[in-house]
Amino acid sequence: MNLTGELPSLDPGSEAPLYRQIARVLRHSIETGQFGVGQKLPSEAELVQRYGVSRITATAALDELVKAHLAYRERGRGTFVAQAFLSNFSFFSSFTEDVRARGQVPSSRVLGLGIDKPDLDTIVKLKMDDDASYVCLRRVRLTNDEPVVLQAAYLPAEMYPGIEAIDFEHRYLFDVMRREYGLKPTWADAIVEAGLPTSEEAQCLKIAVTDPVLLIWHLTSDDHFTVLEYVRSVYRSDRFSFVTGRNLLRRFDS
Repeated sequence: MNLTGELPSLDPGSEAPLYRQIARVLRHSIETGQFGVGQKLPSEAELVQRYGVSRITATAALDELVKAHLAYRERGRGTFVAQAFLSNFSFFSSFTEDVRARGQVPSSRVLGLGIDKPDLDTIVKLKMDDDASYVCLRRVRLTNDEPVVLQAAYLPAEMYPGIEAIDFEHRYLFDVMRREYGLKPTWADAIVEAGLPTSEEAQCLKIAVTDPVLLIWHLTSDDHFTVLEYVRSVYRSDRFSFVTGRNLLRRFDS
């Protein structure tokens, strides 16, 4: 690719380092659509030729985009424009609502729906009743048709009679809770850990088994603190960050 005339020049008199100026130019090109999702960005060698900078500077510029989740690298191939990073997710609205609020299209692929027993780790972390019966809804959650989350939602069977007949590829769980069962999801509690995916999880999310993920166990309860669902989720860490909101600090006396 010959970059001459395609990207603006740098300002040698600016206080901003050259690598940040290059990163800013490339960021603008991504945000304005000059480089689309999945398109290859200029290589280090091309940036060196275009701007007369060192290879270290060119690499640092691309590093800035990767750190900002605007780009990703593929070994031996180069640096490419990434899908928009889904930042500042919370546990106080549904996945569907969060994705829509960011201007993207949510969807789901159902992997299973039926009576199932949670794994021991989920039972312990969420303090579930080991003797209760649960309907498990297993789904891959997608944004703009890209798999980003693998979820197993365990629903107390006695609260959801007939739920196996509902098409969860076209309906959303919180909506079903409200409309079909008169339930009101109100509160959420969560445990977040870093981890690695199993081979099955990696395959579902289209990542490598060496790629880090966020393992999240959370429960949703109604306004009377009756638990409506227990959920184990595997999130692609290259696509998500989470925010907990403002909390009052505990006081510790020295």
